[in-house]
Formats: sequence, structure tokens, C-alpha cells
Amino acid sequence: MKTNVFIQARMSSSRLPGKVLETIVGKPMLLHIVERLKHATLVDKIVVLTSDEQSDDIIKDMCENHSIDCFRGSLNNVLERFFLASEEFPADNIVRITADCPLVDSQLVDEIITKHINGNADFTSNCHPPMYPDGLDVEVLKLEALHKAQLNASTSHQKEHVTPYIFTHPEQFICINFNAPKLIPTYRLTVDHPEDLTLVRKIYGALYESNSNFNLKLILKLLEQNPMWLESNRQYARNEALQGHLTRDLEI
Repeated sequence: MKTNVFIQARMSSSRLPGKVLETIVGKPMLLHIVERLKHATLVDKIVVLTSDEQSDDIIKDMCENHSIDCFRGSLNNVLERFFLASEEFPADNIVRITADCPLVDSQLVDEIITKHINGNADFTSNCHPPMYPDGLDVEVLKLEALHKAQLNASTSHQKEHVTPYIFTHPEQFICINFNAPKLIPTYRLTVDHPEDLTLVRKIYGALYESNSNFNLKLILKLLEQNPMWLESNRQYARNEALQGHLTRDLEI
């Protein structure tokens, strides 16, 4: 059974433009994500999915320079981008990762893929509801579920965020949530604002040199030792963009 990772990336973030290529310990953030995901033993191929807008040419160039597969498609209809990428890079299952998650944990990715396959699920995640810190989100979907979503999704919210049609229709799909083995702090470890990037750079600065594939356990231990680091981005809500688009859909 083949599993591909699709990393969703664009330069035109409304809150922190160009964040996906911001430098962390000398490398672009997106490159760190790819390198961390290479440690996932159940992943067959990693593909960066960016838009066909001129502003995202630089992402394609970075991928070419580092021999990373890259697919380009619609800026706003990311569901269609995933669907078309799945035709060029076919697999039984697709892992969706967003390029604002430079602390993605390869071991956690493997664990969620395993639960997805063993449960014969259409969709498996650790974020519906959230069970891990923001920035450790992993979604796995069957190819057939992606195709069904592409056929039936109708709102801009469903099309931009790829998976909402699936997890909001449990009568059509077998959906599994991957629960944390114990209560894990709801830290904000994603990158949407300058304060988020500052925190991530501190984490990399402390852990990367001794272990470039440092895991969530080491991150949590570090933050327990440095709780003041967490104050800088505490004011930001989880999934701001997703909630904003959902509100606009309801207003239409």
C-alpha cells in the first residue's frame, strides 16, 4: 500500500507573507519540513504542492534546487490542487501537511498512517478534534475519499482547506481521530505570525545541532524548562484562517 505526503505551500500568507521560506538555523522552513518527513518510514514520496501564481515560482525553484518533487495548481482551490497532484503522483493514501508546521514529527506521522491503514479508514487525523499542539497536525485520507470530496465539495471553505467535506460527512466516510496517549499541552507550535517564528527559531536553536530530527517529546521537555518562551504567541487562536473562511462562507 503506497502512501505519499503532500505538503501544501504558498508565499502569499495574509499574516506572514513568505513564511514558508523564512530561514531557521540556516535553511528555509519548507526544506526543514521535507527533511523531517523523510524520516517517516511509511512514506513513499514527498511532494510540495504550491500554486501556479508567479509569487510561488520561488517555491518551485527551491524544490528544483533540492531535488524535491513539486506540483503546481490553483491558488485558492487547494482541493483541486490535491486531486490533480494525486493523478500525477498516485498513491493509496495521501498525508496532508501544511508548510507552516516546521516541527512536524515523523514518528507521529508513521503512527497515524498505521492507525489509518489498520482501521481501514477513509480519513484519519489528530486534529478533529485537536489532540496535539497546534503545528503537529496530520491528516491522512484515502485516494477515493479525496476524489469524492473533489466531486462534491461546493463551498470555498471546503475547497481551500481540502478535508472539511470529508470530516463533516461521517455518514459518507469512515473517520478516525488519533488520540494522544496522554494529555499533551495545547502549545502553539505553528508559524502564522512573527512571534510564532521567533518561538520556533528558539526551539531549533536549542535542539537542532545535536539532533536534526528532534521529536515532540524533546520539544515538550524543552518548553517545560523554558515556559516564558510560550508567552510571546499565546494571544493567537488556533486555526484562525480556517475559522475565518468558514465565517465568510456562512455570510454568503
